[in-house]
Amino acid sequence: MIYALLHLDVASAVRYNALSLVAVLLLLWAFAAWTYSRFVGRRVLSWQHLRWSAPATLALTLVWFMVRNLGFGPFPALHV
Repeated sequence: MIYALLHLDVASAVRYNALSLVAVLLLLWAFAAWTYSRFVGRRVLSWQHLRWSAPATLALTLVWFMVRNLGFGPFPALHV
């Protein structure tokens, strides 16, 4: 997925691992919020400061690892 992103091939990056692509976007958002807060000198709230962000991230990751390995329905398309 990272190789595809470095070559600006977003469609292949989504095909390789869509959840990691979302995680990279959220990490970039968090870094931008942190950088902006350092620049203006006050705390800027972002998604990682919310109470539900850590449990939701863990739950999504566990569900993703289970769903992408199911052998029926549309799920085999998620496996590369």
